[in-house]
Amino acid sequence: MVLSASAAAEVQLKPFIGVTFGGNTTLLFGVEGAATPSLAVGLGGAWLGEIFGIEGEIAHYPGFFEPNPNPVITQSGLTTFTGNVIVAMPAGMAKYTLRPYAVAGFTHMRAHIDTSLNALPVQSNLAGLDFGGGVTGFVGHHVGVNWDVRHFGSFGGKENSLNSIGPEQLSFWRAHMALVIRF
Repeated sequence: MVLSASAAAEVQLKPFIGVTFGGNTTLLFGVEGAATPSLAVGLGGAWLGEIFGIEGEIAHYPGFFEPNPNPVITQSGLTTFTGNVIVAMPAGMAKYTLRPYAVAGFTHMRAHIDTSLNALPVQSNLAGLDFGGGVTGFVGHHVGVNWDVRHFGSFGGKENSLNSIGPEQLSFWRAHMALVIRF
């Protein structure tokens, strides 16, 4: 049996660049910085069938907790690792146009904040959820462009942490644009 092109699953590799916005955290020294826009760079990979798929992604946000200027924070960053389920417009319907999709899944967030005070450096691992959506369009059989907006939010942070005002929590939005390589 031979599968048609629209019925066959595809594998996508997506290097991306983006920006964060609408951030909020209880981590000490990071409250003001999380609320300011930050650069996002990352790499995603997806297996996508006719409608459903799975996705994995790693992203890094250098300077995530640093508002400009801030003499107290010497270095900070955030790294996210996500695993998602994808629900997309059927491939046959989106053959020659943009293909919208929604994603939702779990994320692991690794936050660090180093200060000039050399006291209370923040090293925190937070579990959470992410959800969002976007569109992908191809300019050739193997190359395309993707636009995406997602929300990341932690749950169940440490209750009695010296690095936090209350339980450790972190949430933010990210918008990105990616090059899509389809196999």
